[in-house]
Amino acid sequence: MQISARNKILATITAINKGMVNTVISLEAPHGTELSSVISNYSVHEMQLKVQESVTAFFKASHVMIATGEVLNISARNKLKGVIAKIEAGAVNSEINVTLLNGDKVVAIITNESAKELDLKDGKEVIVVIKSSDVMIAK
Repeated sequence: MQISARNKILATITAINKGMVNTVISLEAPHGTELSSVISNYSVHEMQLKVQESVTAFFKASHVMIATGEVLNISARNKLKGVIAKIEAGAVNSEINVTLLNGDKVVAIITNESAKELDLKDGKEVIVVIKSSDVMIAK
């Protein structure tokens, strides 16, 4: 399967918490990255997802936010610490390549204005923020 989402992390399902409409899927990558994904109960049923099953979590670079400092009160479940490995500035947006503390890689696309306001540069510690509803699962 090929998909246009830039970020792909191989992971194992560690928990499945079913709600009335959606299910929260807890994931752990081999290097220890923990992710949360919220998908429909229908998808869980159709995919026959099970705890300890290997899946791929994927999310678009444009759905990744970058924060500096502490992120205390925010509704997004996925807050991953890392270091900027490389910044590629375009005419309007910048591509921010982040290496998470455990070695996994995440790419974010943010505006050049935001990158400047956050004073982003190679080697700077950041927090990658991804809403669980933006994390899709494939198997």
